[in-house]
Amino acid sequence: MSQTIEILIGGLSQGAVYCLIAVGLSLVYGASRILNFAHGSLYSLGGYIAWALVVGYFNLPLWLAVVIAIPLLFATGVGIERLVIRPLRSWGNWRINTIMATLGLAFIIENTLQLVFGPGTKSIPAFIEGTVTLGTITISSYKLWMFVISLALVGALEFFLARTRYGQAVRAVSQDIQGAKQVGVDVNQVFAFTFGLSVVLAGLAGILLAPIFLISPVGGWGPFLKAFVIVVLGGLGSTKGAFVAAFVLAILEGFVIFYIGPNWVMPAWLLVLIVVLAVRPKGLFGVWES
Repeated sequence: MSQTIEILIGGLSQGAVYCLIAVGLSLVYGASRILNFAHGSLYSLGGYIAWALVVGYFNLPLWLAVVIAIPLLFATGVGIERLVIRPLRSWGNWRINTIMATLGLAFIIENTLQLVFGPGTKSIPAFIEGTVTLGTITISSYKLWMFVISLALVGALEFFLARTRYGQAVRAVSQDIQGAKQVGVDVNQVFAFTFGLSVVLAGLAGILLAPIFLISPVGGWGPFLKAFVIVVLGGLGSTKGAFVAAFVLAILEGFVIFYIGPNWVMPAWLLVLIVVLAVRPKGLFGVWES
């Protein structure tokens, strides 16, 4: 029984971070109908920025590295949208072109990280050590804090989207771009903002998971694939769907690793995805655009 509870708690903490990655991917698709294949590489970029600030060069505390990383990641996302994505919108078949562009960007980021930091893996020390014991249940203190921080970030994002004027503009663009234009919303500004925000979420997830998983230049493809499965399962463009799917699949991952082995995680995820899509082709909460 205690092992089951530990798996559930571990799945919740892991799911909260998966939620950060997936919500960022879903946010961009919901607002601009772009599937960003560089999302995983930007996850790795966040980890490397933190490593450079904490371990590699400056020996800063992790919290300060996060404060510095957030504007850097946001500026990176805005720059990608303005310099790479926006010019393609005036082309025919721009959605296919943006997929190819972001896929190429992923390889550029990977190779740049490899040139700058080397091909080897790197790690970041956790900002808190030890465990918390509740009866017969032992939980990592860092994973508990990881759960709290990730959940707080997702909650803050949902509050922003639901309660602020700019968040409502993002929702308006995601529902009807032409209608948003008619009421005076600057859709290009919204596109740039959501792209920057998605990169921040991906980068923060990379920083939070860095003390658990090693950082490598090509290490973003695994998180990207998991985020993609979460987004499709939850429903393309639905942040609520990404939230629910992230926790369901993360808990499933914990049980699969414990009872079968880590090599069976993705087959189990994909099996759940196939079954759900067979019943609900739109995903749990999504609406496909015609």
